[in-house]
Amino acid sequence: MRMDKEADLNRLGGLAFKRMEACRPLIELFHGLPASAHEHPDYGLLQSSYAWLFVPYSLWPIDIGGLITNLLERICSNKRCAKDIAVLVRFLGSVPSEEANAAVSAHEHDVRVGNYEHLIAAHHKYDFKEQELSHKPEFKNDWSMLKAHFEVPKYRDSKGIIRRSMVQERNFRPKGWDFSWGSKEARFRSVFDAFCHKWVLYGMEGEKPLLQKLSVNITPLGTMIFIPRYWSFDQKRDLEWSAINGLHRSRDVHRQGVKLTPGQLAKLGEAERAKVYWKEASQNGMKGENRDNWVMAKLKWGSRTDARQLRRLLKQKITVMRNTQSS
Repeated sequence: MRMDKEADLNRLGGLAFKRMEACRPLIELFHGLPASAHEHPDYGLLQSSYAWLFVPYSLWPIDIGGLITNLLERICSNKRCAKDIAVLVRFLGSVPSEEANAAVSAHEHDVRVGNYEHLIAAHHKYDFKEQELSHKPEFKNDWSMLKAHFEVPKYRDSKGIIRRSMVQERNFRPKGWDFSWGSKEARFRSVFDAFCHKWVLYGMEGEKPLLQKLSVNITPLGTMIFIPRYWSFDQKRDLEWSAINGLHRSRDVHRQGVKLTPGQLAKLGEAERAKVYWKEASQNGMKGENRDNWVMAKLKWGSRTDARQLRRLLKQKITVMRNTQSS
């Protein structure tokens, strides 16, 4: 058990965004569970969820750490989990592939330090704008004005950075978006967000403006490309499309198109029928060659069809479904 724990800690240590700090206690608790906990009726839910702990944070569709905490608390107190938890874990499904985890994990280490250089070809556009901004008298005056009105150091994090409020996809707004002028911090946040809006900033690091970059980010549902409004975008020259496609396709993306889709759908339908027939044959006590021949006859395959083709179809069903779901 100790070896398993050390292996899990090593895996966690390779992930970005302070994952060791946040998730180590959960690993300690999981591996410290008594043997009796393995008999808990919801232990399987915990095992399935625990595997997500080692998935890069960018691919977490929900707060996995919070989910595991909830499951551990229920199991440690020998209580059943809420029935809806089983539905949640079912929808989470299997963890992403090792290829996807490795690619996104490497990308996260770059994102953590704001490094998009391997995905961006036109670095000179950012460099020019950043240099121009740092020498603009109007920017310096605005920053001085902001510091005169607020105790700016109070709002810096441990790295000396103040970040603006995050924007969300499709113009949805985060909690706390509603205008508030009741506290000094609320006033500062509103003013700072407006300041960042004016100068297209991600935030401020000490006295240095953090100009918004052309960036590529992975989310649980897709790949997001952000083009700052100051950027004169050239779709052919500004991005390293081969590197972006490599990152995007690491998550089991397959060829798609008008000609391919009907074939995928036909294969999916045949695999679904094969599974139903296979289950029916098994329930009726059929085995081996008799089961193979009966299922292939139901599928209206020729009598000389090799049974290995049926085996491949039954195994391929998951792959075909995955291809269809990703379209």
